[in-house]
Amino acid sequence: MPYILVHQDTMEIAASTLRNIYDIDYYGAQWWPTEEEALQMKANAPGWQVKHVTDMKLKMMNVKLNNDTSRKLFINEDGALRVETSSAN
Repeated sequence: MPYILVHQDTMEIAASTLRNIYDIDYYGAQWWPTEEEALQMKANAPGWQVKHVTDMKLKMMNVKLNNDTSRKLFINEDGALRVETSSAN
């Protein structure tokens, strides 16, 4: 089950360039397969919290990001996702 990082103040989901099973880069929600790995990353990222999500929720996050680095993804307390697009990129 995947674990992600969520900013505790803004509720932004950490995203970055990742590599899929076909060795192709894409922009998506940063995730870790174990809570321990996510907690290790959190130790170097003050202000972020570890959150467990389902595989389906992680896939939906990546659909919302649409491989577009100008998009930022946010999650609210009930799990609803919201996208904001930056005009800077």
